[in-house]
Amino acid sequence: ISSNNKNDNENKIKSHIKPLPDGSYEIYKNEMKSFYYVLAAFLFALMSIYFLKSGYRVVGYILLTGFAGAALIALKMVLFKKTVITINDKFIVIAPLVGASEQILWDDITGFNEIREKRNHYIAVMVNNPENVLETQTNKLIYKFMQHNIKLYGTPYIIQTDTLSAHRREILDLFNKFQEEYLEKARKTEGYTAIISLLCLFNST
Repeated sequence: ISSNNKNDNENKIKSHIKPLPDGSYEIYKNEMKSFYYVLAAFLFALMSIYFLKSGYRVVGYILLTGFAGAALIALKMVLFKKTVITINDKFIVIAPLVGASEQILWDDITGFNEIREKRNHYIAVMVNNPENVLETQTNKLIYKFMQHNIKLYGTPYIIQTDTLSAHRREILDLFNKFQEEYLEKARKTEGYTAIISLLCLFNST
């Protein structure tokens, strides 16, 4: 039964997330979902204008600054096709909307957690020694975000899945599939190394 379930999961992945010729996968942002974020941002911007005209200048300026920025980010999401996640047998690459892409080696990944906050869904990529990631981060804004993520979730790497081209369960299935394959290769390598060590020890005696 477990074997059939595994095959079903692999077929589900193949039918929705197509592999590239080299066997890697790319997951993009969902333009339609991003468009909703644009509309929401503009609605909040209109609300800020209303507050400004009504005399609530402080509230109006805060809303105008925050959500005008959100509108610009959302427009960028809609106008430019962007690869958000790249997965292959060596690492995962996460490309945030702001800041440089982050490459995470499978050797550093310990697992994945699904997180839900209100209507938003996230995948947490759990890693060894998350605090060490902060030491290599030079962007102050990204540093603050990562520090916040470590405090709340125990990892600097959080992926919001609601705006992606694939469902979060499919992405999790893909992550788990690659991790299982990586761990299996690592076990075989360790086994071969142990056998070679024993043979060398036997020959030396």
